[in-house]
Amino acid sequence: MKKQSNKLPYKKVRIIWQDICSSSNWYDDLTDVDDFNFSWCEDIGYLYEKTPKKITIFSSYSYDGNKLSVGNISCYPRCVVKKIIYEK
Repeated sequence: MKKQSNKLPYKKVRIIWQDICSSSNWYDDLTDVDDFNFSWCEDIGYLYEKTPKKITIFSSYSYDGNKLSVGNISCYPRCVVKKIIYEK
């Protein structure tokens, strides 16, 4: 069987972004609330679209002949994305 050599036309990226955190716990010590913060997150995938409002990546793909199919899609509001690192 001959291996298909389709070059993926999308760049691999690492997205650094911020996410909300919430807690349903009750806190008697307000210093615990002062220390409560949002989360820093990272995702790796292929940059599908970058607009002023959103960034869309996918992390899975396959070729059926020349037809590209993608999966595991994530879309981020631009305001939560703090950095895009282009991977080699």
